[in-house]
Amino acid sequence: MSTLQELWFGNVNPNEDKAITDEEQRLVELMAMHQEKLMSTLSNDDLDTFKKFVECSEEYASLIEAQAFEIGFKLSVKFFEEI
Repeated sequence: MSTLQELWFGNVNPNEDKAITDEEQRLVELMAMHQEKLMSTLSNDDLDTFKKFVECSEEYASLIEAQAFEIGFKLSVKFFEEI
């Protein structure tokens, strides 16, 4: 099966090969620390609102990531067309 077919069938995940930088790791740790602090201090109603906010943020990030992949893919196709 070609790489394009593997990609289509979900057998290739470009994000799996990405190494996490020290800066990214630091930010993830800070985010987790702040999230834990917020979750331990919020009331039940506020906690539900915060959880919904986190879910929306994650969904938005996923959409942006997909768009970035599409943009990169289109750009690479343009490069190959010029060859």
